[in-house]
Amino acid sequence: MNFNNLLIRYFGLGNIRFAPGSFASLFILILWYYVPNNFYLQFFILLLHLIIGFYSCYLFYSHDNIDNDPSYIVIDEVVGMIVCLFLMPKIISAYITAFILFRFFDIFKPSIIQRSQKLTHGIGIMVDDLIAGFITFLIVGGLYF
Repeated sequence: MNFNNLLIRYFGLGNIRFAPGSFASLFILILWYYVPNNFYLQFFILLLHLIIGFYSCYLFYSHDNIDNDPSYIVIDEVVGMIVCLFLMPKIISAYITAFILFRFFDIFKPSIIQRSQKLTHGIGIMVDDLIAGFITFLIVGGLYF
């Protein structure tokens, strides 16, 4: 397995046979709970994941991959969860609500989320989860801030 495969599968989480996106989202949810609510730290982690995610998805797309968004690519779910949990209060019910809403938007892809997935060059792989994460952030943030 090359390094890009390791990144898009988020260090093996994408290799889980059943619901790898949900497991990756749950992993980040648990991990993020312990990340301090420091704007600069969380922004740095988000920015790093965004760069890695877009670049690795672009590399995946550019190597003649026919499947636009296979289930083993979970870097997009990781970034989407980071977006929806960005500076979220450390309240367990807020985190559970964010997880459920994010998975709903990511799986069912209503409206603009579905259309954004059609972007080419690997961009759509990431953008649909970014939008799902942002919508979740707005909803959960409105409930808990």
